[in-house]
Amino acid sequence: MAITFKSKTSGDVTMLDANARSILRIIGKDFAERGVITPAETGPAIQALRAAIEAEQRTRAADASIPADAPDDAQGEASRDTVPLAIRAQPLIEMLTRAGEADRDILWGV
Repeated sequence: MAITFKSKTSGDVTMLDANARSILRIIGKDFAERGVITPAETGPAIQALRAAIEAEQRTRAADASIPADAPDDAQGEASRDTVPLAIRAQPLIEMLTRAGEADRDILWGV
């Protein structure tokens, strides 16, 4: 299933449930059928996403330094095969920025 984030300040952002659930957890929101991110929450949400992106980038860099034939590298291999959070979150970060500047809500499930 897909979740679509909507705001009057930008186009819709649609992502798979698993990705939306992960991003909402990062910004401190509960995953629910419907929800809202208020203008007051946009700044902290952007900061939380950027911090998570930086942490993931550090982890990916550390994983890349481990030889591919290392026996305990299964998690590192898996992390290299997934789409980075920076790419998955960028459309929502842009929406959060615009919504915050315009003092508008972001809704999902409507």
